[in-house]
Amino acid sequence: MTVIILAVILLALMLYVDVQRGLKLFISLGMNFGVLIVVFYLIALGLNAIVCSLVGCFAVSCVMLFFVNGENIKTVSSLKSIAVVLVILSVLIFSVTYVSRIAGFGWESYEEINMFSYDVKTDFTDIAVSLILISLIGATVDSSIAISSALYEVHRNNRELSVKELFASGMNIGRDILCTTANTLMFAFLGDFMTLLIWFCKCGYSFGEIVNAKNFAAEMIRILFSAAGCVIVIPVTAFITARALKKHSCTDSAQPPQE
Repeated sequence: MTVIILAVILLALMLYVDVQRGLKLFISLGMNFGVLIVVFYLIALGLNAIVCSLVGCFAVSCVMLFFVNGENIKTVSSLKSIAVVLVILSVLIFSVTYVSRIAGFGWESYEEINMFSYDVKTDFTDIAVSLILISLIGATVDSSIAISSALYEVHRNNRELSVKELFASGMNIGRDILCTTANTLMFAFLGDFMTLLIWFCKCGYSFGEIVNAKNFAAEMIRILFSAAGCVIVIPVTAFITARALKKHSCTDSAQPPQE
């Protein structure tokens, strides 16, 4: 009942700000929730977790970009940038997850899961990679669309700017949003992780034991990769959007005037 009340309050606030877009945004939240449920179900059936997560992240990005904002240069460029970043990060995430061995449960969770069967026939390294990919997609899409939208406005006000100048403007915009995005991610993850940190302190863990705990390492890797996604997407989006804007501008100027 509490969840329904909070959802109604959220919907009312969205409609108060913007009726049409607020309703679309609320519906998109439900659609993205449904996409993630399907991804989790497919992983539970035994399909490759990384592939399912990449497809799910791409689907979530499409819903966030196209359903709410429509199909245009900004959203198409943003989606291309996100696809590039997901491919790059999936390789890095798998390598780091395999080397650091953060997959599975920490020994702090053994008492809770001891009653369940361990024979789940699932690669927990793939599950850990999937978790990181799903965690970073929201902030990455947010940073990407912020860059592409700002560059679109810059180009619309000065169509004489070259690709290099547009790229430089995109990088300047990215530097301005990077600090706030990174801090938002850090506080969001640490807020979710606060209970375990308190548990560590109450049990008298030393600093070395906390840093080397599997749960702590997994959470910090999630934070760092989410921040890395926001960093990598800035130059990628700036470059792709700058080229798309100039190409579109040249195409428009090459067309004969309509009578």
